[in-house]
Amino acid sequence: MSGFESVVEMVLEHEGGYVNHPSDPGGETKYGISKRAYPDVDIAELTKEDAASIYKRDYWDRIKGDEINDQDVANIVFDMGVNSGTGTATQKL
Repeated sequence: MSGFESVVEMVLEHEGGYVNHPSDPGGETKYGISKRAYPDVDIAELTKEDAASIYKRDYWDRIKGDEINDQDVANIVFDMGVNSGTGTATQKL
């Protein structure tokens, strides 16, 4: 069994804090969660815990991360899901 907690902290750190750059097609973004993808979320007020919940529900659970027996593989598939979409990530797996 792979652990979500061990990989989500890495993703949250890597994705960084709040940005709202005009040339970013995602618009407002915090911890990698964009206003474009989540229009009903107050991005500026998003907490790490809220972002982790989104990552769990919309990425980890969709790739069935708990069923991947190798943590390194789970980390790669999860990261790919975050950056390329869960469909692409599971297809590549």
